[in-house]
Amino acid sequence: MKILFTDLDGTLLNDEKQIPEENSIAVKQTLQNGNAVVLCTGRSYFSAKKFVDRLGLNREGCYAILYNGGMIYDCCSGEILYQNTMPLSYVKYIFDQAARFGLYCQTYEGDYVVTPEDRPEAAQYHWSSQMEVRVDPDLLEHLKEEPVKVLTSCLDDRKKHEAYRDAMLPWAKGKVSIFFSSEYYLEHVMEGVSKGAAIRWLCRYLHVPIEQTIGAGDAENDLSMLDAAGFAVCMKNGTPEAKKHADYITRRDNNQGGVAEIIEKFM
Repeated sequence: MKILFTDLDGTLLNDEKQIPEENSIAVKQTLQNGNAVVLCTGRSYFSAKKFVDRLGLNREGCYAILYNGGMIYDCCSGEILYQNTMPLSYVKYIFDQAARFGLYCQTYEGDYVVTPEDRPEAAQYHWSSQMEVRVDPDLLEHLKEEPVKVLTSCLDDRKKHEAYRDAMLPWAKGKVSIFFSSEYYLEHVMEGVSKGAAIRWLCRYLHVPIEQTIGAGDAENDLSMLDAAGFAVCMKNGTPEAKKHADYITRRDNNQGGVAEIIEKFM
């Protein structure tokens, strides 16, 4: 058995946030052949669930890596196998610093995105993830449970976003990992949380040698996955940095069924 760990956005999904038919057919075929496919995404399970259901990944032995490795979920039983949450004091500090830089900031509560401000970034995230966004001006006073991640977003000023990240790094060292997952999204998870670490955890749990795994991604938050997997594939549309970490770069991009190409060639 081989396991394909695949990113969603920019990899398995096209730019319209849908699964190309070629990818859907290939995934179902490789499952029939006795292989496994694990969605490995920055999204929550609520946001990923429609793709899990569409691909038939809700059967026994199917798992999802969520929140960039902050949670590992059994898609059949609904059991959370692993999660690493963030102290509320860290969450509040990130929100405060994001506000200082004029950035939109959100976190997650159950099946919802929660944020203190209704900004264009909230609407954009809703379109991208299909998650309901709840606005609470007093969010930081109302948060009771530690979330798995915090996300900042900026639609119109990447340099400002990078300046925020650079200013946060001294505080974050040894506590929080901060990295971009797209042009707009900057992820904040606990130190040690990554897609790569989650892949290694799940392989140990399943007693599957890491050499029998393929990692497929396109962006900065996929680098640890590409490094951890037995064989690393970057999408044609991937970032230059992601391509440096790949053993193979697809000839087809995410709009052309690039994941189907991976399955056809390597599984």
